[in-house]
Amino acid sequence: MFSLIVAHDKNFAIGNKGLIPWHFKEDFKQFKQKTIGKRILMGKVTFDGLGKPLPLRHTVVACFKGEERENSENVTYITDLYKFLEDNKDSDEEIMVCGGAGIYKIALPYCKKLYISLIDGEHEADAYFPYYDVNNYEIKNVEEYEGFKVIEYLRKDTNEKVI
Repeated sequence: MFSLIVAHDKNFAIGNKGLIPWHFKEDFKQFKQKTIGKRILMGKVTFDGLGKPLPLRHTVVACFKGEERENSENVTYITDLYKFLEDNKDSDEEIMVCGGAGIYKIALPYCKKLYISLIDGEHEADAYFPYYDVNNYEIKNVEEYEGFKVIEYLRKDTNEKVI
């Protein structure tokens, strides 16, 4: 099963010039708690922005043919994101989609669970999370923090079912 984890503000902003436009220690902490020990999926730009693989996770990096690098113990490069999503959509394993904007847009219909860190206010941005209709999701949990809240959504059985 695919789950998605993202922090966005009220305008769906997620990044600016390759950086996250805010810094909340608690948001990074909850990201770590929700992704540790799991496979995480992200695009090459997001992965390269990290500088190194995140510890205690296996990273699947979506990239264009010719951009992939040699796979390692903790990193697998894929060039067909749609095939990866189709091949793993019914997995019992929770695979976490971690960005960037293009990966989120393609993977969102495959995700049964969303972990949304809703950041207070508006921020300057050049990267945005795709629109999603909260009416297609049931709120499973809300955690309040200073400057943001984390909302856990579970996809309802609607016409917009997981692909």
